Amino acid sequence: MVADTIMQFCPNCKTEYTDEAEICADCQIPLVDQLPDDVNAGLEECENCNGKYEFDSDYCPHCGTLFAEDQYSCTNHPTGVAAGVCVICHQLFCEKCLTKKNGRYLCSDHAAVEVSEGWALVFKSSDYIEAEIIHGKLESAGITTNRRNTGNIATLADGFIDNALGRTIFKYPIKIFVPSNHYLEAIKIVNENFSESETTE
Repeated sequence: MVADTIMQFCPNCKTEYTDEAEICADCQIPLVDQLPDDVNAGLEECENCNGKYEFDSDYCPHCGTLFAEDQYSCTNHPTGVAAGVCVICHQLFCEKCLTKKNGRYLCSDHAAVEVSEGWALVFKSSDYIEAEIIHGKLESAGITTNRRNTGNIATLADGFIDNALGRTIFKYPIKIFVPSNHYLEAIKIVNENFSESETTE
């Protein structure tokens, strides 16, 4: 039996979350179960992702869709017209340089990054201790983390022990997400502690 999805909202940017997040990836404040009726006053809604943004924004901070009427140049191709903004590096890119994944724009350098509702996967490991080390390093640097798959796998499958081997066999690694706008800072911290093969890049 599948549990009902619990919806949560950011009281500041009004983004709707359906994952395990407790803090807004963009605003860094706790989520709430319900928003007041007048919550959308003064905000626009992105037609691409339905995320809310300030009316004078040039692009949607949630998916990277451009709103500005002016044409901007692609970061990689100065003669090319930008079609969107990468939600990881916040640079302008043309259609050739962009990948749209789960409704969000990513440049070629970050197309492989797993992004979920404003959070970017920066590290995953079947080793709980490794994951805790990275979690501690990121939090110490002031980067909010959203850990997933932290439940005991013994409750998910009989006969599996909750250790690195069990998580590897069951393909249930602990994942650490950070706000997408902090991904570049976070991946540097991860790379300082583990080899590149152990990170998500």
